[in-house]
Amino acid sequence: MELRHLRYFLAAAEGLHFGRAARRLHISQPTVSQQIRELEEELGAELFERRGRGVRLTPAGELFRTYASRALEDVAAGGRALDALARREVGELRVAYLPSMTASLVVPAVASVLRKHPGVRVVAYEGTSRRVERLVVEGKADIGLGLLPVRSPGIETEPLFEGRLALIVPRQHRLAKETSTSLRDLEDEPFALLSRSLRARGLADALFARARMSPRVVLEADAVATVLAVVRAGLAITVLPEPRVEQSDRLAVVALRPAPPPHVAALFFRQAAPRSPLAVGFAEEARALATR
Repeated sequence: MELRHLRYFLAAAEGLHFGRAARRLHISQPTVSQQIRELEEELGAELFERRGRGVRLTPAGELFRTYASRALEDVAAGGRALDALARREVGELRVAYLPSMTASLVVPAVASVLRKHPGVRVVAYEGTSRRVERLVVEGKADIGLGLLPVRSPGIETEPLFEGRLALIVPRQHRLAKETSTSLRDLEDEPFALLSRSLRARGLADALFARARMSPRVVLEADAVATVLAVVRAGLAITVLPEPRVEQSDRLAVVALRPAPPPHVAALFFRQAAPRSPLAVGFAEEARALATR
């Protein structure tokens, strides 16, 4: 089996037409048909059901498509790693992360990488825990930043730090000068919270449930910046992971009592995959930031 077999197969699987695959690959249709037939013979399974001028993936083809995509991603990742290793001044770093980790981890770590390697291109994927894990497993992100435990197989993790949820209020709020407070003291307060699809929101909801409290939610958002903007404006308060929030002249961080259970932030790597030098460098910056 050669890489061209996988490329021809995936091109045909995407368009479900050998002729369109041939035009996309700039080869003849008989060549595509022949190469796919050779692949089927080697695998001992039919990958396509031929239907007149079109084709349809068989169950075996659907299954093999996942592995073929992964194999080509691995080869591409290997090429990127070798290129970055050889030149160090060019390459692409793909980072997937949770919104709550943007300000104090992702942005400063990326900034440090770009200062050291100004020719590098960074691609940032912000999203839910499920999306971060999927991008790492599929090889579409070189490194991920998320919370433990992971739910997807095929991920190696490296814990970075422990954090806890905290109450974030505007400076003019009645609790801004308190060192701690109970959630039960906040039942009549308006809350701005992250969307329910995000892991940090799940931690907050579990905290409310333990306190037998139903918060009055006036805003939900995917971005931490949006939530904090509403809090700064004095329109609501919020609960967020404390290490991700910086004190400012317009925000105050108040500890919750009893203390919420800790959560663990971690680096995610694709299991058994080579780590590019740029991903290794980003990880070093993240570790340094986590220990400050």
